[in-house]
Amino acid sequence: MSAATSILSSGSEKLDAWTRRAQPKVEIDLAGQKAGRVNSYTTGESVEGVVSITAEHDTRFEEIEIVLEGRSRTTVERASCPGRTGSQQMFLKLRQPIEDDEYPTPRVLEGGRSYQFPFTFVVPDCLLPQVCSHTKQNAHVGRSHTMLPPTLGDPMLASDGKTLIDDMAPDMSQVAYIVRASLHQKRHDGQAAKSIAGVAKKVRIIPVVEEEPPVEISELSSLCLRKEKTIKRGTLRSTLGRLVAGTSQPKPIQLLPPSCEPSDTVSTVTTVNLRFDPVGNEQPPPLGTMTSKLRSSTFYSASPWEDFPHGTGVPFSQVGRGLYSEAVPLSTMCVASAQWTKHTSDSRRDSADSASSSDSSSTGPSSTFAGDTYYTASIVIPITLPKNKTYVPTFHSCLISRTYSLELSLTYHTPAANIMTPTVSLRVPIQFTSQNYSESIKSSLGLVVTQEELDEFFQPRNVTSPTNFFDPPASDVVVELAPPGYSETVGVATR
Repeated sequence: MSAATSILSSGSEKLDAWTRRAQPKVEIDLAGQKAGRVNSYTTGESVEGVVSITAEHDTRFEEIEIVLEGRSRTTVERASCPGRTGSQQMFLKLRQPIEDDEYPTPRVLEGGRSYQFPFTFVVPDCLLPQVCSHTKQNAHVGRSHTMLPPTLGDPMLASDGKTLIDDMAPDMSQVAYIVRASLHQKRHDGQAAKSIAGVAKKVRIIPVVEEEPPVEISELSSLCLRKEKTIKRGTLRSTLGRLVAGTSQPKPIQLLPPSCEPSDTVSTVTTVNLRFDPVGNEQPPPLGTMTSKLRSSTFYSASPWEDFPHGTGVPFSQVGRGLYSEAVPLSTMCVASAQWTKHTSDSRRDSADSASSSDSSSTGPSSTFAGDTYYTASIVIPITLPKNKTYVPTFHSCLISRTYSLELSLTYHTPAANIMTPTVSLRVPIQFTSQNYSESIKSSLGLVVTQEELDEFFQPRNVTSPTNFFDPPASDVVVELAPPGYSETVGVATR
């Protein structure tokens, strides 16, 4: 390298460094912000704060943009050839209106002076209809896809300020919300204004999610609410009878609003009903243990889901989709003391009536029942969530879905020795909902909704149509007003 080239390179670096130092400084201060923590909000709450801008020297500008953005992104490994494919979508963009009289006149930031611009965003309960513009198999899918999804897959600091959030989401899927402030300057060539300075701050949003109707289980689903097993004295020995285990979808687990400190462990209960149809005068098998696990399933895709996703035997990678599943142990309880109740019917009609009167949560006769005597028992299983995980509500969006299920495994004993303890297992869907502030919670926290807050909530907002984005550079920020789409990124080689 020549001396002239070296001097020129050194001069350019110093000039760039001086230019960067001369850029205005933009800061975002959220109301109630605590050091080392990320602010959390739910439906109807206000995301409030102040944007401060300080310039080292007089700087002319065109406008200041303050927005609350929600985005999702997915990455899927390709099965056909090495590499990855993925999508990204901006599904929410709320803009803070700034009136002309709030700007300095002329629009020049004076050197050494700080300017403050307050902002307020209200977390909506749903998205604009054009967010979900793809093909759908039914109206329920469109409704679910226009509900606000929760923050997912970003290990932001938890409420204690030390522990990273583990919401059981893979790196291949993420839902994130940010407050972004940008200072725009008009171009001399007449093109759209460019961003000369900006900053973004993450916020965590867990919307209110109401209980939905019970999940409809298809033949291709891995869920199982009822199972029958033949009870034998041992391998290749005579049959003792038929054991039936059945249950129904339990009540949902209700998560508290993100800003609440839980006083009690969130939990629910489920009941497994058992029935034993003996061959002759055989007694029911002694019961062993009941083991329960919570399984979270995160579905993600490079293209919008046309229907609600469910586990199938077809590898998702073959169709540009992915499934990440993680099981969390809940409890193991001894149920040897469960009492069997003997029932005797005087005719086949009685057993048929029993079967017809039973719903999906009960256990009707087994497929081979031909006698007039059977036994029943019930096991109540408490479901308590471990505190080493973070849970988000069940949701379905255009690119990402999160569902939960309970895996229940019951062991029992047979007269002959077995190398492996026989087990009957069920997999039950369960919903996670997110509570709103009830009057009791409000009073306990000292929260009072004032008329000014109500007026602010119902005040018309400047809402722009969302657009796709994935961390655009600070310069050349273009505000798009077109309906959203789904941008696909391909050809990313794997290591």
